[in-house]
Amino acid sequence: MLVAAVAVIVIPSVWAAPNAGAKAGGQFNFYGSSSRSALSSAREYSSNLRRYAESGGGMAAVSPIVAKEAVDSIDHAVAKSEKYLVTVRRQAEAAGDKEAVATVDQIATHLAEVKKCCRDLAECCEMDTIDGKRSAACCKELETALGKAIAAHDKLVPPPAVGHGAMPAGPHHP
Repeated sequence: MLVAAVAVIVIPSVWAAPNAGAKAGGQFNFYGSSSRSALSSAREYSSNLRRYAESGGGMAAVSPIVAKEAVDSIDHAVAKSEKYLVTVRRQAEAAGDKEAVATVDQIATHLAEVKKCCRDLAECCEMDTIDGKRSAACCKELETALGKAIAAHDKLVPPPAVGHGAMPAGPHHP
């Protein structure tokens, strides 16, 4: 009889759905981490374009096709990050997490700078003959702005430790 009473109390709690706070926390981490991943992707594209533009001492003309592909990919990644941050903000506001909201605001400020750099890079890359030195300089500014946004992101949702889904530092991360 005692076993039946314990089973009646314990079993429903084991099978119960997680509470809304736990679910929101997991989603917060997913969207926050995904926003950071998108910005990291944008920084990788910018870095790849910069290295390409610098090849040959920056004197070689950059292919308009390559430049457009890189700019489009960077713009897409930044837009994706912003989309995820809308969800993060909504969840932080619902949870009353003023610190997270302030961090999202800080990231948004950095993203405004990132978007300005993206426009500058796009302008550099819209010419028939693209100047490698100018494009590389635009990419360097963009990478700096993205670095600030990513650093702010790390306050919001710390990146995974090496060995737990993180990319180890190496030659692919200049």
